[in-house]
Amino acid sequence: MQIRLPLRSTRARVAAFMSLLFLAAFGVSGLATWLALTAPVDESAQARLLREVGLTTTLYTTHKAPEAVRLITERERRPTGYNFRITDPEGRRLAGDLPEQAYGEGFTTLRWQVAASPPAEGDVVRIRVLTARMPDGAMLSVGEDLERSHQLQAAFLRTFILTSGAALFIALAVGLSYVTRILRRIEVIAATADAVSTSGEMGLRAPVRPPERRDDIDQLAMAMNRMLDEIQRLVISVRQVSDDVAHDLRTPLAHLRQRVEVALAGPPDAEAYRAALEGAVEKIDSVLTTFEALLRIGQLEAGANLATFQALDLSEVARQVVEAYRPSAEDADHVLTLHAPRPEWIAGEKSLVTQMLANFVENALIHTPAGSTLEIRVEPLGRAVRLTVEDDGPGVPDADRAQIFRRFYRVERSRTTPGSGLGLSLASAVAHAHGAEIRAEDAGPGLRIVVDFPAMGAVPAATSPR
Repeated sequence: MQIRLPLRSTRARVAAFMSLLFLAAFGVSGLATWLALTAPVDESAQARLLREVGLTTTLYTTHKAPEAVRLITERERRPTGYNFRITDPEGRRLAGDLPEQAYGEGFTTLRWQVAASPPAEGDVVRIRVLTARMPDGAMLSVGEDLERSHQLQAAFLRTFILTSGAALFIALAVGLSYVTRILRRIEVIAATADAVSTSGEMGLRAPVRPPERRDDIDQLAMAMNRMLDEIQRLVISVRQVSDDVAHDLRTPLAHLRQRVEVALAGPPDAEAYRAALEGAVEKIDSVLTTFEALLRIGQLEAGANLATFQALDLSEVARQVVEAYRPSAEDADHVLTLHAPRPEWIAGEKSLVTQMLANFVENALIHTPAGSTLEIRVEPLGRAVRLTVEDDGPGVPDADRAQIFRRFYRVERSRTTPGSGLGLSLASAVAHAHGAEIRAEDAGPGLRIVVDFPAMGAVPAATSPR
């Protein structure tokens, strides 16, 4: 899947946003620099004028008037950048070339049309003037051309504009490169999802970088890979169920058809018809039981019954199952024991947990010989409650033990015994619906089924005692 670069693409928007953000930060820093530059320039100009006024006043007061005027005139001719104006107490000019106008004491700024031939607009300059009164009443005005300050500010402004343009270009280039690199990885993830959806190749997975280099995009890829793993597992499970249903239901349906055909082929006989119908009903009930178990498993795997979970004493459930199956165990010459010394609370649905435990007991009673012992234990295990169903029968071979929770799976020697091969699969679905871990172990001899439920802790206050 190719992600192009239109103006409205994520790549362009993110790059533009990063560039504008960078430019805004650069503009704020430039404004701060401008303010920090112009304020000291004005303060420095005032300080120079104060210093120059002090020096000129010293010259004026330490020399006689004609000599002082001469010295000040010579000082004005030097390339110091200062202009002067001295007037006597009556306001008559004594020296200097500052323009004629009223000067008040203190700082002022004026525009001065410098003599030029021909006059031009560019010959108007701005001057900062400081005026002070002499001890004899004369007025001294000292002015400094502000052109140097303006040139400095203009140079700064030009530099700022150029650097802003360069910064914007760099920000666009870096942002576009960074976003392109990120979106290229997202393209790979999107291409993987497209390939799975179009070709049905469930084995494809998005690439993930090593753990030390993983970021949010790797987390996204890992989440999608986990989703694909689960989808692949469900697809394989559906295919397996379809194959198992077709295989395991073929035999009872074939027997049903054969029995009906035999009855129809023989001479008319009410008793033969009745026997054939009774056999057909028995086979149909077996098929319906199989489909009911499959439906129950599907509901559990889809999350049904989760809303009915409540506080449940697993020890009490085990006690009730043992009491229900003890007569059947004694009739089959089995010993059924229970070890559940105290209440152990879990969150669950009583009928489901009861059915799960009943399936374990029925499976053990059917597949163990007479004289076998079947023990059920309920005990705490840290933050879990462990349910153990263990027998001392022939057990299950290692190669088959990991498969016994699959739908329709039956150990070879058990294929002649009653059952559909869904009992342990239903029990596994019940365990997973309760957030429990289930496994089969070798009891040496015999089989041990272990289910670890999340524990609830103490007895809930709203639960009445047994």
